[in-house]
Amino acid sequence: NLTAGMFLTSFALYLGLNNIGIGFLSAIPAFFTASAFFSIYLSNLLGGRRRLCVLTSSIGRGIFLIFGIMLLFKARISNELFFLLIIMHNILMNLAGNAWLTWMSALVPGERRGRYFAIRNTVLNIVGMIVNVVGGKVLDVFKAAGDIARGLGMLFTGASVSAVIAAGLLTQQHEPKENLPTPDFRSLFTTPLHDRNFRRLLLFVSFWYLLGGMAGPFFLVHMLTNLKMSYSTIAIYSIVAGCSSFLFQIIWGKAIDRFKAKPVLMINYTLSACLPLFWLFATPDFLLPIWLDSFLTGIFWTGINLSLFNIVLSLTEDKDLKEGYFATFASITGIFAFVASLMGGLFAQLLAGIHLKIFGLTFINYHFLFTFTALVRLSSGFLLARVEEKKATPAIKALQLMGDYTLRRLELYRGLVLNTVRFKK
Repeated sequence: NLTAGMFLTSFALYLGLNNIGIGFLSAIPAFFTASAFFSIYLSNLLGGRRRLCVLTSSIGRGIFLIFGIMLLFKARISNELFFLLIIMHNILMNLAGNAWLTWMSALVPGERRGRYFAIRNTVLNIVGMIVNVVGGKVLDVFKAAGDIARGLGMLFTGASVSAVIAAGLLTQQHEPKENLPTPDFRSLFTTPLHDRNFRRLLLFVSFWYLLGGMAGPFFLVHMLTNLKMSYSTIAIYSIVAGCSSFLFQIIWGKAIDRFKAKPVLMINYTLSACLPLFWLFATPDFLLPIWLDSFLTGIFWTGINLSLFNIVLSLTEDKDLKEGYFATFASITGIFAFVASLMGGLFAQLLAGIHLKIFGLTFINYHFLFTFTALVRLSSGFLLARVEEKKATPAIKALQLMGDYTLRRLELYRGLVLNTVRFKK
């Protein structure tokens, strides 16, 4: 949390990166998802996925200690060094991430994955909310003192210490005994692509990332530069999203276990499509649309992330193929996300001088990206409809069943309240 989100964006703005630089920074994680393929080879070389996870995650996260020390001592950080270390960080974290996913898919039984990862994500959200608030207040204090570099240096150093502790804890996690397959990179990549249903999922997510992801890097930038939101206020945005996510993690997890992942993904994806339009109406003096967006983002994106993760897990039960599915999915979608971030940065820079007034509202470059993102999301739903999942309940039926269940629960609670009031009288 301390090395991503508003903290990394603030670091980039401190270094003076423009929209193209911000777009490139956001593109780096996506581009190096292809390195996940090598996690299969390295897992064999090291004799297990746990060793690879511990090694790559600790070094990858520990890279920010270099930034932390340089910022604390006010050393000059060139753009070349900044991007070099960010690239190294992302390569290592992608190696760790793919190994971790296949490790967890072997560890957690399929029928419990929805609830398990819902609980796990809830814990992560709680920690993230606390960290964002504390980190935001630290940056506000140092920004007011005119020393944002020292604030960032303290946070990055603290994050690196946390990485060492996390690596130690990860060594204690059980790893199921498996005969790891000998990697055949050509087969690992081509076998999943022979799966027609997997190709349909790739088509949907790639289209979504390529065009719908162009605005992604600039929501935080818009908050900091145009809406003039403080770090603490941005942290509150994440808290609101985190609280609604906290409430719905278990709900969506149970829904996935009951209805399967596709209907949950379809429902949340459709409802989330219009969220970027909320940002068109926000001003420094009117942040209500931002707060509405944060609350709904916590609900819908929780469902999207949880169901998308589970639908990839469900595509094959062959343990020897799972790592190939994860790596292929991450690599191909990562390429499209990489291009999207670069395109978004380029368009944001080209439109930087535009100020268009419509119905009393001023529209700038970021607003055009937000609108385009909403339109693309709405138009790509038909691609998701073509994806198949075994035993999945149709999305409309799942929505009706969830609505009926919700109404019955509300009626039950209403009855309990009324009976309690009558009893007291």
